[in-house]
Amino acid sequence: MKQQKTRLFTLLAALIVCLAGILSTAAQAQSYDVIYGQQNPIPDIAERVRPAVVRVISSRETWSRQQGRRVEESGYGSGVYIDGEGYVVTNYHVVSDADVVEIETLAGDRLTVQQVFSDDSTDLALLRLEAPLDVTPVPLGDSDALRIGELAVVIGHPGMADRVFFGTVTAGIVSGLDRRDVNAGNFGRTVNTIQVDAAINPGNSGGALLNANGELVGIPTLKAGSEYGENYEGLGFCIPVNTVREVVAQLKEYGVVRRPRMGIRISELDGPDELIPGYPPAGLLVIEIEEGTPAAQSGLALYDVITHANGTRVKQFTDLSDLTDTMSAGDVLHLTVCRCYDPAAQTLLDDPQTLEFDIELKVLD
Repeated sequence: MKQQKTRLFTLLAALIVCLAGILSTAAQAQSYDVIYGQQNPIPDIAERVRPAVVRVISSRETWSRQQGRRVEESGYGSGVYIDGEGYVVTNYHVVSDADVVEIETLAGDRLTVQQVFSDDSTDLALLRLEAPLDVTPVPLGDSDALRIGELAVVIGHPGMADRVFFGTVTAGIVSGLDRRDVNAGNFGRTVNTIQVDAAINPGNSGGALLNANGELVGIPTLKAGSEYGENYEGLGFCIPVNTVREVVAQLKEYGVVRRPRMGIRISELDGPDELIPGYPPAGLLVIEIEEGTPAAQSGLALYDVITHANGTRVKQFTDLSDLTDTMSAGDVLHLTVCRCYDPAAQTLLDDPQTLEFDIELKVLD
């Protein structure tokens, strides 16, 4: 009798464990319903979108001093097929300085890109293929409609050279919006990036960030790794698709992004906030002036230091580009400049001057 009771208790315990497992599975399924809606949409998104996310291979010939011969360098990333005309969008840093750019489809087809159009200041490039791909393009969503906490799906081809994990799908949430202070040298102007915690790794650059409807809402461009000895996980940043849409439209029509500008190249100059003897102030150092441009006609000179634009203190390139991005061709930009260098003598002036210039912006490209 005692043995029968023991067996009964053992059987009862096993049933309880089994029931707990069923309840746990049901709870997990229910949690997917809560997070994703009526069902988990990721498998359907992956099935539809993976064929339209291609691998991008860029090659250039260079000289190896170590080997004493010419060698070929390659770069790798991802790209998204966005329309039926044969266009793929990717990151500029994936294809910069390349002699040849190719794409490789999920099916294994390798095709040479016919033309590359780029906008280095937003880290975007548009690749034109000889013929459309036999896949469904990824529909474009609305990045302005994103909310923190909603589903974020990333598809790309992480890995390098021959070790590539084709069509990798990762998922997480939108962790932050309008991240303006994220720049690893890939942006020449302010881009309000989308922060996600979905895994992004080398090779994912230029791939797809998708919402729960499988629409393209961003292009992964960089991942925060470490800083000052601290390691970060789950900090990925993407270019919003609404920025991509504007840049792509101009690249298709003009081959470049046409922005009103003065016609100068500048470099950020560190220094004191105000001019002191022997030290120019912090600002934007003019290092090139294009002939025949509004800047050249205004009297602006090489090595002038721009300290204010329309009355606003400027020290970084984005301080100036944020301002000019709100202006149109024909608008006048008022600059305050410190002229403290003598190019002929290649020395600082004993009596530096503060000068004012009004420069009309024009579309020069």
